[in-house]
Amino acid sequence: MDRKDCFGSIKEVTVNISQTMTQSRPECRNCEEIRDCLRYSKQLLEEKKEKDELRKQNMIAYIIDHSHVVSNEIGSCILEFLSRIYSSLLGMILFKNLLLFYEAPPNSSSFNLTIPISRTVINLIREEENEMRDSASPPVSPQRGGLDEGFTLRIVLFQRSFPDHPKANMGMIAYEVARSFASDDLGVKQILQTLSDGEMNSFKKMGIDLRTNWLIEKWGFGEEFGALKKEMAVEK
Repeated sequence: MDRKDCFGSIKEVTVNISQTMTQSRPECRNCEEIRDCLRYSKQLLEEKKEKDELRKQNMIAYIIDHSHVVSNEIGSCILEFLSRIYSSLLGMILFKNLLLFYEAPPNSSSFNLTIPISRTVINLIREEENEMRDSASPPVSPQRGGLDEGFTLRIVLFQRSFPDHPKANMGMIAYEVARSFASDDLGVKQILQTLSDGEMNSFKKMGIDLRTNWLIEKWGFGEEFGALKKEMAVEK
């Protein structure tokens, strides 16, 4: 049986963190195939979720394999941070960036930082570029730009940590990642693609520090950032 060209076009869209809505066409109301179309759309959505979850786990594995982390405490905090942030609305944009974390040896006045760009990383970059190019996702509006700016390697360097204070360490990680995006033109452009019109206009008017703090709250790490500021105040 031939299907209509619009078959499978019904989509479930995330409005915010806790709400979703179903997008359909006016002609769907009187369509005899709407039940089959809805089931088919849900099947495609489930397959996409499974694919995105696999991409997320693979990306986290790449990050951990190619990062240099001295302490287990920082390592576990990075794992939790990555799991949470890749599950957020920012997840799609993060697939266009490879975050690598480097922790400086304790009590070292200087150290060498070597960043190996292995064949695995090169293959990852090519895979992600092909994935975005072949994606069937709806196009982004022209004023916000597309997602074809390339693949960005972001290095996050830690020169200190807070032993036995996982929340403060999480706050530090969130701060450094947020600052990496907020202080970089490409990072700002990528972030703007995840925001509503109102948020986008407000974000454009902020300076780097305000953008960094705003992103930390937006990503859900406000409590951890508060713990970081508390530890920093104690040390002064």
